[in-house]
Amino acid sequence: MSTRKARLGNALRAIRRRLDLSLTEVAARTGLAISTLSKVENSQLSLTYDKLVQLAEGLEVDISAFFEPDPAASDRLHPTVTARRSIARKGDGLLVHTENYDYRYVCTDLTHKAMVPILITIRARSIVEFPTLSQHAGEEFLYVLRGRITVHTEFYEPAELATGESMYLDSTMGHAFLTTGPRPAQILNVCHSPNAGHFRSLLDLARARESPAQGQDEAWLEHR
Repeated sequence: MSTRKARLGNALRAIRRRLDLSLTEVAARTGLAISTLSKVENSQLSLTYDKLVQLAEGLEVDISAFFEPDPAASDRLHPTVTARRSIARKGDGLLVHTENYDYRYVCTDLTHKAMVPILITIRARSIVEFPTLSQHAGEEFLYVLRGRITVHTEFYEPAELATGESMYLDSTMGHAFLTTGPRPAQILNVCHSPNAGHFRSLLDLARARESPAQGQDEAWLEHR
């Protein structure tokens, strides 16, 4: 067993487990065959540079991650201290307006983060205003800052929350938020996922429902 093959296999397995992905999901993201990925993880096969680039882009990781001696052991023995910090002042953030919600993404200077905090103003009043329920990777916590809301989910009866009340839910389960008071409600929504690029994925979902006139609001992000 060559050191290079063993290192690549260990690194791929560690990254896949950290992202909580199956081999099937990695194959779907990268375009590499499941059998190829399995052989790589079992140190039976190496990859060309082009395939490594394809793998790195699909998993949204730096290609150098595949050359660490033992990523899992390294994380345990030498935990990385990033010293990252972001402050959001009142009124700061990236605004995205949609038919049912207004999203204000805060702390957007940190684009690659596990937690994505969003202030959401909810205008929708009927579930018929949602052609499909929202679904995305990870989990999320919501806290009602103003008004009353009803949370519709795929597997539970609708739940009402008043100001000061909260909910934690599986984001892969279909969900939608409605305001039930006389005015739009506002919630703090914190989405979490270990997947790299989670902020971008959520932003793309919101952008798909965005009012055309608002496209310029986050155009700056394309240049980051």
